[in-house]
Amino acid sequence: MRRLVLSAAMASLLAVGAFGQMVGAGLGRYLGQENLVLIWINALELSPAQMKALLALVEELLPLREEIVNMPEKLHEELLAFQGSPKELRELLASYQRELGKKLRSLEDKFVAGLKRILTVAQWERMRQGIRVEERAPLQERLRERMVPRGVPGQPRRPQLPPDMRLDLLRGIALVRFLPTLHEVLSAKLEALGN
Repeated sequence: MRRLVLSAAMASLLAVGAFGQMVGAGLGRYLGQENLVLIWINALELSPAQMKALLALVEELLPLREEIVNMPEKLHEELLAFQGSPKELRELLASYQRELGKKLRSLEDKFVAGLKRILTVAQWERMRQGIRVEERAPLQERLRERMVPRGVPGQPRRPQLPPDMRLDLLRGIALVRFLPTLHEVLSAKLEALGN
C-alpha cells in the first residue's frame, strides 16, 4: 500500500504541471464529490436517457482509467529492477511521463467527445460557464466596492460571494479520480428514478 501511495504521489508530481488542476477545490471538499455531481446532474437537467448514455460512456472509459491507475505500480517495479545510470533513469522517467500524458489525453479526449455527443448545446454551455451560486453585482458596482477598504466607517462591508461552481473535472488526474464517483452517482440516480 505504501508503495502504491508513493508511486501515485510521484505520478501526480510528474503530471500535475502539465495536466490540469484538482477538482473544484474548496467547494468540492465541503459538499462532497457525490453531492457536487448530483448538483450538476440536476442543474444540467439531464434526462434519464442522457444519464444512461453518460453511464455507458463512463463504463467504456473505466478500463483506460484502470491502466492509468496501475501505471505507478508498473513504474515502481521498473524502478526496483533498475540498475542503470542517471541518464538512463531520466530517460525512463521521461518515457513514463510521456506514456502517462498520452493516456491522460486519450481519456480526456474520449470523455469530452462523448459528453459533447450526449449533452445539448445549451447544457454544454451551462456546464462550461459554471453555476452561479448568487448573482454577481454589475461590474461598476464591484469596482467601486474594491476601492472602499473594509472597515471604513459609514461604508458597508463588501459581501463575500461564494465562488462559481465549475465542473473542472474533465482534465487529467482529476478525471481519473472523478470517473468512479460519476459511475456510482449515475447508477444511484438512475436507480432512484426507477430506470
